[in-house]
Amino acid sequence: MRTSLLPAWLPFDGRVRIRPLGEEFDAVRVPLSQGLYVLNRLRLTGLSGPVIEDQAHGVLYWLVPPGSANDRGWPPGVVPLGRGYSLAVPAADRVGGPWVGDGEVRWLSLRPTGHCLTDPVVLHGALARVFGGRCG
Repeated sequence: MRTSLLPAWLPFDGRVRIRPLGEEFDAVRVPLSQGLYVLNRLRLTGLSGPVIEDQAHGVLYWLVPPGSANDRGWPPGVVPLGRGYSLAVPAADRVGGPWVGDGEVRWLSLRPTGHCLTDPVVLHGALARVFGGRCG
């Protein structure tokens, strides 16, 4: 059952859906080890939206407003993804839990609510601190 608090693009049937980027959101891809550190820092401040984990590829994805991923220089190893790319988005109920090795993705940090987007300025600052301020 869909609730009005969740965005219309969020799958609700327990399945992963491929969504085009640049319409409802862009994404910022971060290597898992650094991403987990950033996530822990942002969790403490309450400034991170839900994060998608792709454990098969060892990356995390933060969703940011459309058009904002390419607005700034990101640290080396961080990849902004916008229009022309797509992203596997897990269903709202695919949160945490053990990875079963099925190649699918899950929401790592929080169950999605509201608009599910992270402020790109806040994310950029946290990533710059973790990556040693090396922004291109």
